[in-house]
This record gives sequence, C-alpha cells and structure tokens, in this order.
Amino acid sequence: MDTIFFQTEAEFREWLEQQHAQMQELWVGFYKKSTAKPGISYGQAVDQALCFGWIDGIRKTIDVESYMIRFTPRKPRSIWSAVNLKRAGELVELGLMHASGLKTYQERDPDKAQLYSYENDKRALVDSYEAQFRENPAAWDFFQAQPPYYKKVASFWVMSAKKEETRLKRLATLIEDSAQGRRLAQVTYQAAKNATSENGEDSR
Repeated sequence: MDTIFFQTEAEFREWLEQQHAQMQELWVGFYKKSTAKPGISYGQAVDQALCFGWIDGIRKTIDVESYMIRFTPRKPRSIWSAVNLKRAGELVELGLMHASGLKTYQERDPDKAQLYSYENDKRALVDSYEAQFRENPAAWDFFQAQPPYYKKVASFWVMSAKKEETRLKRLATLIEDSAQGRRLAQVTYQAAKNATSENGEDSR
C-alpha cells in the first residue's frame, strides 16, 4: 500500500482538495515524536480530514520511527465521536470546512452522537489495569493497533462496570481476546449504548 508523509497541514489539505471525491482511502505516514523528524501531526491530519468529510481509522506500524493511519470518506449517517463532533463545530466557526465536510457534518444523526458519551468519562484504563495489560505483549500490541474508536469503547466497557470484580473480569476478557488477535464480541455499538446505562452488569 502507498503511504504519504505530509510535511504540513497545507500539503494534506491540497491532497484532499484534489482527491477527496475520487479516492476511497489514503494511508498517511507519521513520524514518532522521539525522532524529531518534521511532518504533520495526528491532530493536524484529523482536522483536515474532518474538513473534507473524511475520518481516521486503522493504525499500523511501519518501523521503529514511524507508523501509518488509514483515512477514508466518512460513511453517511455514521456515528460521530464527541471529540470529532466538537472539533468539527470549531472548524465550522473558523471557516475552514470544505463544502463536502460541511455537508457530512450537517447530515449527521444527532441521536447517534450520544452513543460516544463514554469519551467524557471513564474513557481510559486506570494505570494498574494498563500495567496488567502490558504484561501480555501480544495482547497489548494488538490492542494498540486497533482504531481509536475501538480502544475507547473497549476501555469504557471495562471501566464502566460498577463492581471491581466485574471490571477485572472484563479486563481479563479484553486481554484474552486481544492476545488471540480478535476484538471483543461485546464491543458493538449496542453494547456501548448499554454500557452507558446505570444498570446491567456483565457477568463475564
């Protein structure tokens, strides 16, 4: 697959202006901060993608210095994360949204926006849970290679349980499934919605 390392936001924006309506995907390359190599940041790339109705997805390692993320056009009526929804609104106010991005933003389903309310609370594993996760390198590497939305929903699924016993069981399930190279069966959009309710602990 071809990967492009953009040096600036302007370069990525120019590519999107020319290709956003024709292309179905783009792998954008990023250098890790520790390399000190120049290039567009992840946040800058997401901003420009939002401006044209695109969204980030799968992340893959290239080498010890870099990684790549797949960007694609957002599907109609897809679910917006709370973070992207807020940022898109800011980009609209700044006058940076392209017509295609504005159309995608305006056609979003407001009811589905609440589905990602987990981003406002309990969105990350506590340090002790993350440390336990890292003890299984295969599981941790698989988890880190997943799209941002999956990692957030999976983390919320673990942390949203009321009882410590349930949280630990869910963490064990997440680690086990990740070690086997598979995503949690429980983490579906419906499961995420159920996890935000006050009742219904998972027995696993």
